[in-house]
Amino acid sequence: MSTDFLIVMRKDLDEVMRNRYIVSSMATFPVLFSIVIPLLYLFTVPANVTEADVAALGNVLHGYAGMTPRQAMIAFLVQSNLPFYLLMPGVMPTLIAAYSIAGEKKNGTLEPMLATPVKTSDILLGKTLAAVVPSVLITWISFIVYMALINTVTSRSFGFSIVPDPQWAVALAITGPLIAILSVYASIMVSARMSDVRAAQQVSAALVVPIMGLFVLQLFGMITLSLDIIVAISAALFVLDIVLIRIGTLLFRRDEILTTWG
Repeated sequence: MSTDFLIVMRKDLDEVMRNRYIVSSMATFPVLFSIVIPLLYLFTVPANVTEADVAALGNVLHGYAGMTPRQAMIAFLVQSNLPFYLLMPGVMPTLIAAYSIAGEKKNGTLEPMLATPVKTSDILLGKTLAAVVPSVLITWISFIVYMALINTVTSRSFGFSIVPDPQWAVALAITGPLIAILSVYASIMVSARMSDVRAAQQVSAALVVPIMGLFVLQLFGMITLSLDIIVAISAALFVLDIVLIRIGTLLFRRDEILTTWG
């Protein structure tokens, strides 16, 4: 089995680590979603939340039977953060993937690689892993920080660890990586026709709009990201990933890149 994809992966990762914009952007997500936002709502939920407060929110807090009003409010806010951890593997790969195509086109470093005997499948696999692996790892590390913070701060109120649960486990282990793959191939299709890195990243980042929609819908109680829904989303993403991988591979025509792109 060819290991050329590992060479492509290492090359892309080396270039990413030298790009301050990408590194700083990716470092912002863990700080924001794992520390800043949780601390804001954990320390702003009043101690005297009442049944009337919970009732005023209608169906938003359904599913938290047996908890005190304040516990129900905290548990809901903690669960509402789940879409953020689907947002991270959706956004971060676009920063890397768009740069690895559009950026290399602009810098003139893509054509020399395409002129080598390395297979197109190895090039795409290497670039995909270079974007997916760090994004997913950062998401997982961010969640570990989030979990430790949440469980530490709420241990006295609940007496047990409130995260993770099955929804979080499936979302992090399956849904997140599938979103990352989707993000990469969407970026490949976009950046394949663009030479401006920032423009390619911005267009590719439009992928996060549906994910942010999930957050808003859940926050207002219009949907609940139950385990069944997350599994269904994962199944749909799996099919969509297969379709995009095929389309992205067809669009990545190295002979056309060498003669007409730029």
